[in-house]
Order: sequence, then structure tokens, then C-alpha cells
Amino acid sequence: MHARIVIATVIIFLSWANAAPARDVVIGYSGRTIAEMPFAWGSGKGFFKEANLDVKMIYMSTSIAAKGLMSGDVDYTTAMGGTLRAAIAGAPLIGVYSMFKAQMYLVAQPKYKQVADLKGKTLGISVFGGAYDLVARSILKNHGLDPEKQVTLLQIGDSRTLYSALTAGSIDSAILGPPYDIKAELDGNNRLFDSSEIFDMPFSGLATSKKKMQQERAEVKAIVRGLERIRRYIAANRSEAETFAKQFLNLTDKEARLSVAQMVKSFRDSGRTPDEAVVDFIETTLRSTKQKAGSIKPSDIVDWSVTTEVVKELDQLKR
Repeated sequence: MHARIVIATVIIFLSWANAAPARDVVIGYSGRTIAEMPFAWGSGKGFFKEANLDVKMIYMSTSIAAKGLMSGDVDYTTAMGGTLRAAIAGAPLIGVYSMFKAQMYLVAQPKYKQVADLKGKTLGISVFGGAYDLVARSILKNHGLDPEKQVTLLQIGDSRTLYSALTAGSIDSAILGPPYDIKAELDGNNRLFDSSEIFDMPFSGLATSKKKMQQERAEVKAIVRGLERIRRYIAANRSEAETFAKQFLNLTDKEARLSVAQMVKSFRDSGRTPDEAVVDFIETTLRSTKQKAGSIKPSDIVDWSVTTEVVKELDQLKR
């Protein structure tokens, strides 16, 4: 009897000793859109618990996230576009997982029917130097408009703020991401252009510091694994995803249904942005920021090795 008690006590002690507290992981996000939904949902549904990680989503601007990544105060950011622009400028940051193709749309008030109609008008973006800024300039140039002289770009804020400004009539047009492009269109505004028609780029995904990628690769892989699992879960459980989207973004049934459908359509099954798109992104960034063209390669700003491993492992589990 005494032996059983001793053994049980030892087992309980060892279990307690091995139950290390979950490690806090901070992921910064720069906007409350459908692109951030998988990250928030994945954390809430426990997709990171098996790796003993307690993921905390914290709102912050792209520039603050980049500084946080370099100082170690922030572990990851979902804002791939802006973060990789900082990497192109020399910051020691790296993109590791690409969940979406770019989801950015030029939406204008009802009186504007085509991009050319925006000559002499205003176009709202999130922040200068961010992904929305880059896309806005690319769309305008593609339609023969000079973004420096013929259209006034205004720095407004995230998609929700941009949507509010467009709805209030404070700006003539805006670059919006879902669900706000959908809400604006349902309000009667016109969707003038889908950026994916001319431009692919690293969009929402996961970026971190090169130091973390080198020194804590196992943790990076665990985070990527959790995100890829939730991406696949959403694709297979749209009705449940719509319910969460309604709560997360305060959407109507129709807005949630259209937003989730648009999100799933934009998923990257490989978790990678194609090299040619990364090259184009680098060149476009250098031109837009008037930086000298250098010898920057995709491998200088992205490393998909962890993602490739995760996708392969999860695909094998399905067989």
C-alpha cells in the first residue's frame, strides 16, 4: 500500500515538474480585417496549445511592429507587405509564411465609374510606405495616372477607418481589404479595380526577425503549423468560419458569407509567395521609394523553408 502511494506521489510530482508554463508569444497585427481573422481564431481554438504556446494578438502599426521585431518585444507580425518593405530597406526581418494572395481593392463613391475618373480626386490609403500605398500607386500608374501629380493620396488609417471616411464622403476613393470592400460595395459604392489583376505580392502572413528564425526555428515552425492548420480548417468549415467572422468583425450574414468566400479564394495552398512575385515586389518597392536598385534577392527578405516542411508534413497526414 505504501509503495503504491509513493509511486503515485512520484508520478504526480513528475507530471507537475514537466508541465512547464506556456510560453507567451506576441503577434502584432495592423488592421482588423478578414485577413487577421484566421490568426485570432487559431489562437482562440487552441491551435497553438499543443506546442505549449500562448499566442497574444496585439494591434499595432506596421512601423511599430517592425521596431518591436528588431528589439524582441514583438515575436511576429501579420503585416507582411510593410515589414518586407522595411527588410528591403535593410532591416533584419524575414517573411516566413504567406497565407493570402493580395486582397486589396480600389473602391470609389458611386459617381466614379472607372479609375480614370479619379484624376484630380482623393484616394485614401492606410499609411505612406505601406502595402496599400504601394498598390494604390501601381493601380494608378497602370491606368495612366501619375500618383504624385494627378491624384491626391491621403494617409487615413486601417481599412475600417478608410471605409468610414469613404462612407462619410471625406474621400473620393480608397484602397480597401475585406470585409470593408464588400461593405462599401453593398452600400452602393463602386469597386473599380482588383489589385490581383496586375500585381501579386507578399500580403498577410507571418514575418519575424532573422535572429528568431536562426535561433528559435522550432518555435517559428510551431506557429506556422498552427496557422496552416487553421487555414485548412477554415477552407473545410466555411459555415463555422462565417459565424466567427460575424462576431470578430461585426458583420451581417451576407457580409460574412461573401467575406469568407473571398478569403478562401485568396488562400495560398503552398504557404509561399511565388519568387517572381517577390522579385516584382522588390523592384516596385525600390522604384516607389526612390531607392537605388541593388542586388536584393528574394532569399534576402523571405525564407519559406519552415512553411515547406509544415505543408509537406500536413499533406502526408491526410493520406
